Amino acid sequence: MKKIKIFTILTFVLLLSNACKKSNLVVPNLNNPDFDDVYASGTNVAGITGGLFTTIFNNSHSEGGVQMMLGTASDQTTCSYGNFGMRDMSWEPRDFAWNNTAAYSYNTQTKNFFDGQYSAVVTASLIAKSVNSGTSFPASTPGAKATLAFARFIMGMGHGNIALVFDRGFVVDENVGSEGKLTDAVPFTDLAAAALKNLDEAIAISNANTFTIPAAWLSTDASMSNVQFARLCNTYAARIMAYLPRNKTQLAAVNWPKVKTYADAGITTDFNVVMDDVKIGDNCAYYGGQGNDTWGRTDMYVIHLMDPAQPAHWDDTPTFPAPPASVNPPDKRLLSDYAYLPSNSFIAARGYYHFSNYRSKRYDPIYIQDLWAGTKPEVMKAENDMLRAESRIYGTAQDLGGAAAIVNASTRVTRGQLAPVGAVAADLTKAIHQERMVEMVATGANLAFYEMRKLDFLQKGTPLNMPLPAKTLETISAPSPFYTFGTTAKADGINTSNSGWR
Repeated sequence: MKKIKIFTILTFVLLLSNACKKSNLVVPNLNNPDFDDVYASGTNVAGITGGLFTTIFNNSHSEGGVQMMLGTASDQTTCSYGNFGMRDMSWEPRDFAWNNTAAYSYNTQTKNFFDGQYSAVVTASLIAKSVNSGTSFPASTPGAKATLAFARFIMGMGHGNIALVFDRGFVVDENVGSEGKLTDAVPFTDLAAAALKNLDEAIAISNANTFTIPAAWLSTDASMSNVQFARLCNTYAARIMAYLPRNKTQLAAVNWPKVKTYADAGITTDFNVVMDDVKIGDNCAYYGGQGNDTWGRTDMYVIHLMDPAQPAHWDDTPTFPAPPASVNPPDKRLLSDYAYLPSNSFIAARGYYHFSNYRSKRYDPIYIQDLWAGTKPEVMKAENDMLRAESRIYGTAQDLGGAAAIVNASTRVTRGQLAPVGAVAADLTKAIHQERMVEMVATGANLAFYEMRKLDFLQKGTPLNMPLPAKTLETISAPSPFYTFGTTAKADGINTSNSGWR
């Protein structure tokens, strides 16, 4: 019964607020004693499996989670408004530690994300238990192998997402349990290892069997073969390894040959999700963060990457001259993907440094014309390309020529119209950084935060990861006051940035 106890104690309740206009949905208690009744039916299990990715996706991109506040913390987006913890994670200087108390207005940002990811992991572990117990799957379902591979994929994603965001968490599967004590929590590195173990199993099952993943399971516009699914799992594994480092020292210590193996076997086309703003959608995370005229905007740091003539930072003074629109920027995506805004609506008293003269417009057809519905990349081929290139830069077996070939065949040149980059490590790293900050906007979740973190670019005082949520710590009777991270006074380079791009 140990495995069950953690789920009961932590009260995994998933709050899925769709856009800024839908009521919260509560996931039922997954510790239903009728496990044998529900999970003994292959038809039931296949049906439950089909909703797992939606849980992961919606929770990862929900405005009620961490994406919007990590966006401002990473200086990819900017917003002076307090909603969703955005302002509290972007004060300058960064002397506002994450308020890890149950009374804090935005304590639910980390709690919702934590609970939502584990909700999917718990369900996936019960599905794995069912398959391994010999549940029979009728021909009308994708079958046992597809179901088990998908469950392991979800368990890999969920554990990986927790590892990327939090300093610690709980390893959960059908064989491993916990009494729900703080001492049971393991470091993020152990969570990442558990994620990779699950993804490796999903890859192995996919490579050894022939099956089809239904389009509905991944909210794609077409079904996915076992070969294509293995590629997707490989990309997710490469992402976890490459984005996990909290600083440049950890970045150098990554097993880059293993990342290369994963990424080279990864996706060769964009992994697109078809959003309908009902079952699946990314809520306000992109639109509210930088995709509209009246709320969040694109941070000047990103605009400066595309056009060095634009300031990288809006100085905190009313006399700072508003920059004019770029006419012929080196990176032409500033013209195609971003809209110039001649004035600012932010609250000046909260800091002029929030100001920006651009917003993202690349996905206007989805968010404005089609009312939050349409096909959008969740993982771009360009992202996997950058992982492939990056894996050739770091480590002892450098292949700078190979890295340059990948970068120069990518969106940097095809869409940005930038000049090819040479086989120089520093130049290649800079080019990859620009692709992650510019090209991959609104894809994945928190990519900019992970990118800025591992390069020591997060402003000094910014948390490098989040503590376990206050309400979770409260539930498992952890001693108070609860631990937290942040402020320049506690900048240790391990849990709080002690460096920064400025």
